Amino acid sequence: MSATPHPWFRSTLGEACGDLHDLAELYHDASKLQPALVAHQGSGISRLASSPALREASHHPVRSNRQLPVVRLPPARPPEISLWSALQRRRSDPPRARGRLVLADLATTLAAGYGAPRRDRRTVPSGGALYPLELYVAAACVDELDEGVFHFDPLRHVLEVLDRGPVGARLASATPLPELVADAAAVVVCTAVFWRTRFKYGLRGYRFALLEAGHAVQNMLLAATALEITALPFGGTYDERLEELLGVDGVDESVVYAVVLGGAR
Repeated sequence: MSATPHPWFRSTLGEACGDLHDLAELYHDASKLQPALVAHQGSGISRLASSPALREASHHPVRSNRQLPVVRLPPARPPEISLWSALQRRRSDPPRARGRLVLADLATTLAAGYGAPRRDRRTVPSGGALYPLELYVAAACVDELDEGVFHFDPLRHVLEVLDRGPVGARLASATPLPELVADAAAVVVCTAVFWRTRFKYGLRGYRFALLEAGHAVQNMLLAATALEITALPFGGTYDERLEELLGVDGVDESVVYAVVLGGAR
């Protein structure tokens, strides 16, 4: 694959996009599987197969902070709606006005997105069942939940309390589109802990993490549709500011996606 941007990009988008396009193209090329390199590219798979310690670590893919206070979530409430109906009704819909989100609806949305109906399996497909994602909640207006920042532990079905206090201004400062989060009842932020997939799959593990984030967010959007609450998939964030809000380092763990939740439609 050529590292030179296609002429269409230069003529249509200008010289400014060239370097960014180069980096994306180079990464995509570098993360392709190649028959001649399969032994090297699959070295992580071999290490996992031969290391009991690695296999044991891979069986507990969750950031569980048991020293933190928690908010116990109510059980998920599966809505009585067909999958096909939810698919037909789903739409990206920002909150129109500040409305309160019911804690049970938030719990159901989180459980749909990245819950653990079985302790060894989540609600999404994951390369090698390594589950590199973490979900965080910036709650502004949720019944029975103080305003603040929380981490979702799917194995315990709890929210770990990271920080209590107003989040609206910090969310607004973490995006060039503050109007889309201004009336949010909560923002669910999806991060990826890249080493969980990269130790096995190398560069291709980054692709797998992004694909998995798409699965998780779609699950949350369909759950929100079924619960008749507004939901907007959101990627336009200033990553470093949002990562500072969550307390993640932006390297080993970084923001990849978010969902803006409101109250009833």
